[in-house]
Amino acid sequence: MKKIFIIIGSLDIGGTEKQLLKKIEYLKKNFDFTVIIFFRKGELFNSFEKLGIRIIDLSNKKRGVLHYLNVFFKIFFIFRKFRPEIINLYLPHSYFIAGFLSYFFPKQVFIMSRRSLNNYQKKIPFVRFFEKNFLHKKMTYILANSNAIKDELVHEEGVEKEKIKIIYNSVELNNFKKFKKKNEIRILHIANFIPYKNHRLLINACGEISSIKNFKVDLIGDGELSYKNELKEVIKKNDLTSKFFFRGKVKDFKDIVKYSDIGVLTSDEEGFSNAILEYMSLSLPVIATKVGGNTEIIDHYQNGFLVEKNDYKGLAKYLEILISDKGLCRKLGENGYNKVKENFNIRGNMKKYKDLYDSL
Repeated sequence: MKKIFIIIGSLDIGGTEKQLLKKIEYLKKNFDFTVIIFFRKGELFNSFEKLGIRIIDLSNKKRGVLHYLNVFFKIFFIFRKFRPEIINLYLPHSYFIAGFLSYFFPKQVFIMSRRSLNNYQKKIPFVRFFEKNFLHKKMTYILANSNAIKDELVHEEGVEKEKIKIIYNSVELNNFKKFKKKNEIRILHIANFIPYKNHRLLINACGEISSIKNFKVDLIGDGELSYKNELKEVIKKNDLTSKFFFRGKVKDFKDIVKYSDIGVLTSDEEGFSNAILEYMSLSLPVIATKVGGNTEIIDHYQNGFLVEKNDYKGLAKYLEILISDKGLCRKLGENGYNKVKENFNIRGNMKKYKDLYDSL
């Protein structure tokens, strides 16, 4: 079997990590996978271990240049020992640290998986310089999970269109009985507590419709404590404490979703949102910001609604429409489920990965 090495910082509970877990679970019979991590183990570490694949843990509590140099040389000798045919690099840190090994191992196939828009490059300009002028050129393929990411790679980073392959995120379809509390609407927001996820937009929108008594909001995610505390203060100032519930980090959120009616995503930037796929796989209508790959899955007024960034009044309007119209909620939810079933089901996407790896 072909040896495929996956390099990623950690195995946290994030969209990228969950997609990777499913990919290896489906394809481990076809390929010999090894995962190398160098930040921390993460909450999904045990789930990856249960797959029976090799995991090489290079993580260290100490961060900085010396640690990353040490990781670089350790991976170098690991490659010399195991001689993988394919190296798949996930997320910017992995790309920047291990991507330069493509100069030392010219016979190996290097693939970079871009899972987000390139805003991180704008914060650290030298990263874009090295990626554009050195790393992109050495990749056999760059995998994007949305056309929005592909457009950035082509028009801003000079990558040839032929080198980019789009494989969308995928989701397993869920069929289970939903439970309802009488006359109560539950709004679900899945996003880690990072400022660009812009939870404030949802809070401000709910402030606009606070006169509606029968809605509650469940916030699922983890992240920056200071940011979370800021949000709690905003909620308190808007007199919405009784409306918002912080559910924390949840591995399997189906118990909460059983009571959910509407899925919301308020990010300022997205590559391609796993949360939206999960909402739709559960037949929830979706309201999301018009950013990144969100427009590639949400058809306005067909399976959900799109709003501009920071348009809390627009978000409030669509929330009010869905809260007051259960029939529309059901219709949009069914349309979303059907779109996921046709275009983003996990078996179809795993075949695309298998065909790609087989072809190399």
